[in-house]
Amino acid sequence: MLSINNNKQTLQDDKLIENENFGLGIIAETKEDLQLFQEICLKNFLPISKNNCHISLECNQNIIEYYLTTGINYLHSEYAMIVLLKNVQYSELSSLLYQKEFSLNNKLYTYHLRILIQNNNESQEELITKILNNLLSEVFFIDHDDHASIPSLPAPKQPQFVSISSYSQIACWPLPRRRDLKRFRQDLGVTHIFTLLNNNEIKQTNICNHIKSADIESLHVPIAGAEISIFTSSQATIDLLMEQLPTIRDLLLNSTITTPVKMIIHCAAGLHRTGTITYLLLRLCHFTSNQALLIINRTRAITARQVGKKRIDAAEYNLLKQFQS
Repeated sequence: MLSINNNKQTLQDDKLIENENFGLGIIAETKEDLQLFQEICLKNFLPISKNNCHISLECNQNIIEYYLTTGINYLHSEYAMIVLLKNVQYSELSSLLYQKEFSLNNKLYTYHLRILIQNNNESQEELITKILNNLLSEVFFIDHDDHASIPSLPAPKQPQFVSISSYSQIACWPLPRRRDLKRFRQDLGVTHIFTLLNNNEIKQTNICNHIKSADIESLHVPIAGAEISIFTSSQATIDLLMEQLPTIRDLLLNSTITTPVKMIIHCAAGLHRTGTITYLLLRLCHFTSNQALLIINRTRAITARQVGKKRIDAAEYNLLKQFQS
């Protein structure tokens, strides 16, 4: 039985480079196999670390070390996985799970790298399902708000956008600071900010006016709070969502090269309300449940881990059904 390989080398803050080349490493026997599986991953919103995709008959320790030290974004450690396609050997590996510690802002994190193997009788679709099960089971199946039990993850310093169509991108985020809004517009090209604060929070923060002052279009649907009952039994919330969410859905679906949409979705902490409504919005945009979950996980891992299964279930089995009835 293979054991866990513990790599205790600690990376210092200045060695952490934030970039978009993070995600799955893929080892394939042929170039054709590699390209085909890369395309399948991208269609399923699975990010790929292109520097860690290799054509090789064997996965060895050098490939593991290269993945752990280059081409991977430690700020997105939730996607740390190397997938071995059919016929790729791994006899030299001492483990199928590797750990590496790194520090950021004087806080210590543990980075987990998993090796996933495609069986000889396993189709590409079955392998994708296995990858999804490995990723999603660790993220969204928390059925209570016991945040102390959720693994800590470092947070990127700016919104991480995911393309959901040719000209639409979204990102989950906490309440934007006023001083960041101008940068979001000028440097990141943000066109819309979708606010989920209740009316009292809006009065306290004046966030909608600040957004408009930054030349960003402000969208607002007031969600009273993050309690589960808000999403299961509040008729006022259901009525608001049914009235206003289709307009936001259409905005995302009808974007063009001349009218692109780059939208930040936020509440106060960017966790419960943000995760729930983002999931619902993605489902209304015709994404499958798994695709919606992966998009949330990719744009903001802490939202994925703290929104909770009960809120996702409320969005899927209560709120979404209201739109379908």
